[in-house]
Amino acid sequence: MLRRGALIALGLLLLVGCGGGDSVSKEDVQKQYEAIQSLAAEGALVADGAADGRTTDVFVRVHTSYLDEAARKVESQLSSARASGGAERDRVRAARLASRVAGQLARLSDDPGNHEAARRIQRRLERDASLAEREAG
Repeated sequence: MLRRGALIALGLLLLVGCGGGDSVSKEDVQKQYEAIQSLAAEGALVADGAADGRTTDVFVRVHTSYLDEAARKVESQLSSARASGGAERDRVRAARLASRVAGQLARLSDDPGNHEAARRIQRRLERDASLAEREAG
């Protein structure tokens, strides 16, 4: 299931990539929110497994590193793009959210055996996934 989610997240990133310095529309930002939602939701699933001890530390470390890298790519793409009007505000907020998700994923990757921290990270990622889903419309 997680492998399928990773493929979906990768597909979303490929579909919605907004190149550095490009102008983005509100629809482009909404698609990036969809990618953020997918990455955060998948990260929450991994964190849940880590918190319950159902996954190995190696799996958690490798998988969250991949998700962290993907979230940082979304953040980078959003940060280097520009938009006009309300789309600019949304672009900035989406970039911050992608950065926050990446940070949580990096923390989980750095200490996959810390069950309490994994549970906190799971909750944060679930909240971020919900926020991204709302913003995606």
